Amino acid sequence: NTVITGFARSNLSFSVVLGQDKNKFLKDFIKKNEQEVGIIYAATRKTVDLLHDLLIKVGVRAAKYHAGLPEAFRNKEQDRFLTDEAQVMVATNAFGMGIDKSNVRYVIHYQLPKNMESYYQEAGRAGRDGLPSECILLYSPSDEQTQRFLIDQSRDPSRIPLELEKLQRMVDYCHTEMCLQLYILQYFGEEVEVTCERCGNCCD
Repeated sequence: NTVITGFARSNLSFSVVLGQDKNKFLKDFIKKNEQEVGIIYAATRKTVDLLHDLLIKVGVRAAKYHAGLPEAFRNKEQDRFLTDEAQVMVATNAFGMGIDKSNVRYVIHYQLPKNMESYYQEAGRAGRDGLPSECILLYSPSDEQTQRFLIDQSRDPSRIPLELEKLQRMVDYCHTEMCLQLYILQYFGEEVEVTCERCGNCCD
């Protein structure tokens, strides 16, 4: 049997936050959801370290994960998160493959991801149990410069134009006024016109 499903996840609500103090938003959001488990993705190792320190200082049970940390430390932090000893995981995109934690109630992207494929895969780690969950992207124009810098470091220069095009589609997502889930589904080639009625744009 072949079972084909669409990209839509009916329990996820998407939103983009522009022009706010990111650190304040983060602290307020986590405090308001202190009983919930979440993942915060950042684009660089340095940002992960800074955010982790910030959350520890305000009493959040946070873990961190990026490729610059020793493997034993990464495994320990991952285990703390999987067993609910840590409430929030702060990580780069190095974290997540094979992570099937069902009760992640929110995924916050502190910085703009490089493309929609990465974003949807990472955001999709929320709500694996089918319960309502939030996917929030905190956007500021400087994030685009960070991603452009990372793309320019590519080992394969022939891929740079395509990667920049994908980055632009990600920036467009942050500025669109259409239903956010609809934008994502159309990006992946699904011909749908039904709005989700629960994303930041639909509810605005």
